[in-house]
Amino acid sequence: MELRSVEDTLKSNCKSWQELRRAREGAALPSLKQLFSAINDDDIFPPEPEVVPKEVPNGVDDETQKEDEKSDKECPEGASKPTLSTSVSVALSTDIYVGPEDVEDITDHEMTPQQILESLENIKKSLSSLAPKMNKFLQRLYERDPVTLKPRYGEKTMIRVKQAIRAYKAMEHGISGVFQDHTNAGSDNHSTLVSNLRTQVQRQEELMNEQRRALQQQEQTELERITNEKILAEKREIEERLQAEQRKREEELDLARRAEEARRKRIEEEQLALAAERQADANLLSLVPTKGPEGVREQIDRMREALKEDRAAFDLAIGSLYTLFDQITRKPEEVSFRRVRRDHPKFNEDIGRHVGGREVLIAAGFRMETLDGVKCFFSREPCIEQDMNGWSDWFDGLKKTLEVIEEEMIK
Repeated sequence: MELRSVEDTLKSNCKSWQELRRAREGAALPSLKQLFSAINDDDIFPPEPEVVPKEVPNGVDDETQKEDEKSDKECPEGASKPTLSTSVSVALSTDIYVGPEDVEDITDHEMTPQQILESLENIKKSLSSLAPKMNKFLQRLYERDPVTLKPRYGEKTMIRVKQAIRAYKAMEHGISGVFQDHTNAGSDNHSTLVSNLRTQVQRQEELMNEQRRALQQQEQTELERITNEKILAEKREIEERLQAEQRKREEELDLARRAEEARRKRIEEEQLALAAERQADANLLSLVPTKGPEGVREQIDRMREALKEDRAAFDLAIGSLYTLFDQITRKPEEVSFRRVRRDHPKFNEDIGRHVGGREVLIAAGFRMETLDGVKCFFSREPCIEQDMNGWSDWFDGLKKTLEVIEEEMIK
């Protein structure tokens, strides 16, 4: 898992390097193949130590001895087992970590100098974090089992480890060349690139500062212009206010005349509306010729007939009526249960909008009154202390109305 993680990190760094080379400012970077070609195995890999044959205790590694004998039989006498040459291994490393994108010198990747510097810094930090792991791989490269004297890594793992070390050294060589002291006269093109990038970033910052100063100057000029305009506007406002006061005095006289006319007109309209309302109430009362339980039954029958095509609406209306009268009979002293706003949305949606809905309340003894400025259907409770018989009749009527609604609900 650790080797796989290192390989993925190195591949990511190589990909980032290739993307940098595709940017216009990063075209001077050497290709990954050039970096890999500059790596010499003799410089990075320690010489393999000689293995001193060691007697293996009986029974410890009999299976290993059998595998060695089998391997010796498969190889011709005097011939050694096939191994990868250094040039072939380097080529494999290049193919694995470089890829085809590095073959063509394409500069079609848009990156700012700041982005290029940040990418190089990220590669440098990534390589620094890999250093302990690479040192551990180098230390374990030729380690052997103290008993069997076999290498710690198998053949395939050994190849992967060496490829990873070569890739790391190649990237380390490239990144160290980029970040070496660019003030040194003998520095190569890479450090010149870094110097140029830093210069471009500095110039860009200076340009931004200059633009910021220009913007501030422009804002200051605009502020002065606005201030001058404000002064002129205040002068015009004073003149206009004087003129407006004169017009206002003239208009107030006209406004008073119009207000008086509007007041008289409003009174007339209110009187007409009140008359229309009283007529509507009278019409509603005329629809309820019979009061008491029988009148309630008649109005429910009217509602059932009007809603015979909409049973759900009828059930909702009769259920709402039942809830209303059940609450009143349970707590007749509660005024809020006996007062129903005529314009209440829920009342009109469930009961009031249907034929016979409002009439049921009239038949049950409710009156149309205005309480606290709100038009209501109101069942006024007689004073039990002054009129016990009247209160009893009133309460019995409510209970009989509830009984009628219960009977109509089960039809």
